[in-house]
Amino acid sequence: MAQIATRPGQFNHNVELHLGMIARAREAGAQLVLFPELSVSGYLLAHGVQEAAFTPDDERLRPLLEASRAIAILIGLPLREPTGGISNAALLLEGGEVRGIHRKLYLPTYGMFDEGRYFVPGERLVPLESALGRFGVLICEDAWHLSSSAILTKAGIDAFLVIAGGPTELDLGGDPAGARRWHWIVGATAVTAVTPVFFANRCGWEEGILFGGGSWAVDARGRTLAGPGPALDDALLVGTLEWPRLAHARTLTPITFAERDELWRAALEPRP
Repeated sequence: MAQIATRPGQFNHNVELHLGMIARAREAGAQLVLFPELSVSGYLLAHGVQEAAFTPDDERLRPLLEASRAIAILIGLPLREPTGGISNAALLLEGGEVRGIHRKLYLPTYGMFDEGRYFVPGERLVPLESALGRFGVLICEDAWHLSSSAILTKAGIDAFLVIAGGPTELDLGGDPAGARRWHWIVGATAVTAVTPVFFANRCGWEEGILFGGGSWAVDARGRTLAGPGPALDDALLVGTLEWPRLAHARTLTPITFAERDELWRAALEPRP
């Protein structure tokens, strides 16, 4: 998990940050590195998102695609859709190509958030396939909706990869309030889905907004694998996903296998 502070619209700077963290991740022996939401472009773009949007074959992504020949990479960027809209997307790069894309489903448009004005929401939630495993990718607000983890768990995944641009306020707590909320979400997702969660949040200031950092990884029983990261500074956190431990946890706590799908259907289907 590469926790970084990006700059809005400063693509070259942001890509250099990525390449530096990728080099550090490789030195640490990692096989996959996660970057925060909209990591390539910066978060607070407003109308500048039109100029900052990418296509999957954009030449500006070439350095990151080349880097993905040695290590899988999950990045965040504004993605220009064939229909003309722009989505808030996560791209999984592996083997020099785009292996999968997740488009953010839930676009917050309240408080400091204005995503609904600039992005179109994703329409599908399916696991992304990698040579390393089968992953459920969520972008920030997606993870605040219980249905997201339930759908991906039902589809069968090895881990959640959550990338975020989570802001925070400062209060009297030992950690920023935003980081505390994210730790509750990450922990609850892991133990109820019996699935490890790797969470990469951004840090630092952008246009007067403080982002809370606190990137973290937990196993399927909620035990810390890496982190939490610092609140304000860049950090690289390395955690290990162990499949035997995951299988053992799901044997001890078979919560997901007991899910009653008929209750979901009854709630969603129209009543006569």
